[in-house]
Amino acid sequence: MAFDPGIVIETKRLRLRYMESKDSHDIYVNINHDKDVLTYFLDRYRDKEEDMTLDKVIAYCKQAERYLFAIERKDTGEVIGMILQCSSPDIYFKSSEVGYAIGKKHWNQGYVTEAVKAMIDFLFSIGVHKVTAAYLEGNEASKRVMEKCGLVYEGRKKDDVYYHDRFFDTENYYIINPKE
Repeated sequence: MAFDPGIVIETKRLRLRYMESKDSHDIYVNINHDKDVLTYFLDRYRDKEEDMTLDKVIAYCKQAERYLFAIERKDTGEVIGMILQCSSPDIYFKSSEVGYAIGKKHWNQGYVTEAVKAMIDFLFSIGVHKVTAAYLEGNEASKRVMEKCGLVYEGRKKDDVYYHDRFFDTENYYIINPKE
């Protein structure tokens, strides 16, 4: 299946659609202006909303043919987070990494699990063989999401990410497309 930024994925409570510039406000409020969310999500804190833009990341993801979805609640229309394809499969590697973040007021309500399951199903439907995800050491909530979505522990990478002026280990998970 060819890359299509017009794809919309619907779940019971959510709509996953390609991120747009107009989503900057909700992403600022729910992610980039919340230090608790940014404890484990690799992005910069922004003091002022006018410093928040999504244009470069949207352009990069489209050019790289990676999916960058806004996680939108169907009942309110609010963009409560994002889920993205961090890597793309190619002729040698048929795997793709998924990353995600959601606003703190939406934590522990099953939204991320619902979005990740939908993203995995979508990636499998477009021919991805293996979906991977990783979390920074200490992010037990992300570990639970991965396990609820059927991902299996693959291993720890020492000093894998440099963030907040220090190195973090990552815990890595995967799931194989059951239809292959």
